[in-house]
Amino acid sequence: PGTPPDRGPGGPEGLAALWRQVSGTGCDRLPGAALSRGGGGDVDLARAEIIVSCGRGLGKPDNIALLRELASALGGVVACSRPLCDLGWLPAEHLVGMSGKTVSPKVYLACGISGAPQHIAGMKDARRIIAINKDGSAPIFGVAHYGVVGDLFQIVPAMIAEARKS
Repeated sequence: PGTPPDRGPGGPEGLAALWRQVSGTGCDRLPGAALSRGGGGDVDLARAEIIVSCGRGLGKPDNIALLRELASALGGVVACSRPLCDLGWLPAEHLVGMSGKTVSPKVYLACGISGAPQHIAGMKDARRIIAINKDGSAPIFGVAHYGVVGDLFQIVPAMIAEARKS
């Protein structure tokens, strides 16, 4: 963090190489059930090694399914930024930031998150931060180890396909 990430092409063409770099972080694939508390289905973000987090760039609540699919393929969990909780798209158990959970997973994948200071405060200690955002000047790229400037709706499906090959 602190140095600009590699902001190569936003398309899926460079994704295989990025995935090889990221998957070398020693993350264990954990079944989603291992990251839940009891029967309530509450997500235990503190124990998650891989977090796929979403922000307003997701566009609409139905698109959370795409990130759930990526989290499942990676053996991780879904989290979100404050605006999504405020809109009621995800419950507070999924909130990362000053008013939510502070996390330090091995991999934090920020999809469509601009990077407000309140959110960054809750995830800046992740071992590897990967940001996907259409806006190349989004503050999230200031803390990301890897950054992809592009459309998450093209990039995430390619990541899912690559993760399933692993």
